[in-house]
Amino acid sequence: LACYKLASRWESGRVVLSGPWVSAAALPLAFGTFTLAIGWKWIMERMVGHPIPLRPSITVHFGSQMARYTPGKVGMPLVRMAGADRLGVPASVAGYSVLTESISIVAVGGVVGFSLLFATTGGAGGVLEAFGRLGVVGLLVFVVVGAVLVFVDRRRLPAIVMRLMKAEGLGPLVPRRGPVAHTVYWLTWAVHGYCAARAVGISSPHAIYGSGLYVLGPVAGILALATPSGIGVREAVMSMGLAPLVGPAPAVAAAIVSRAISIFIDCSMWAIGRLVLR
Repeated sequence: LACYKLASRWESGRVVLSGPWVSAAALPLAFGTFTLAIGWKWIMERMVGHPIPLRPSITVHFGSQMARYTPGKVGMPLVRMAGADRLGVPASVAGYSVLTESISIVAVGGVVGFSLLFATTGGAGGVLEAFGRLGVVGLLVFVVVGAVLVFVDRRRLPAIVMRLMKAEGLGPLVPRRGPVAHTVYWLTWAVHGYCAARAVGISSPHAIYGSGLYVLGPVAGILALATPSGIGVREAVMSMGLAPLVGPAPAVAAAIVSRAISIFIDCSMWAIGRLVLR
């Protein structure tokens, strides 16, 4: 269904794919996936109040990233809860860590993405239209809640929240280095976006503009809970934002290339994680 919608926006045009740029677009995502796993480890350690082992935590996180491709992303908390024993943490904390991590990721991603757009173009272009009013409002809510998780002591949070999560540590639920890791993660997506745009022949100035779209596209995909890994939603934001500048064919092609590379990296990092654990 997502491919059908993308094909309807293709119109006419010829796209030539560059192998070296495709390879270059994969490297930042691999580094970003590892950075995201480290950020989750830091969040988990803050939530439970003690260190957790590195290798099992990375493996569990890589597996949960693969589980994003289940409808509704329901596989993410299930994979983390299944691996909770190996990490020495309560299953409820591992499951709720999806929510805690996602709030920080979306909040930081929105700030980074729109900052890049305003820095490169002086405006948000057609991205606000792609998000819609409710999407922008939702993004602002995530920013506010994310700030609360980073700066407000958990003892000041509603008691029902702490009872459900069974978090045992002290201080805010998210350490300040958590959003730092997420900032690095989204910057790797920006570099990936530049390379993916260059891979389909988009000029360097337009590819730089597109780097912000490659942050906001995945953010929109996270907000679209029903779609597996945000498929269709992510590509819509990317292609609609780029199309007025480069034409529909290169814009859609860049979105497809990005999706193909991200699936390849998710599978590869999951396989590497399994080997590292063994």
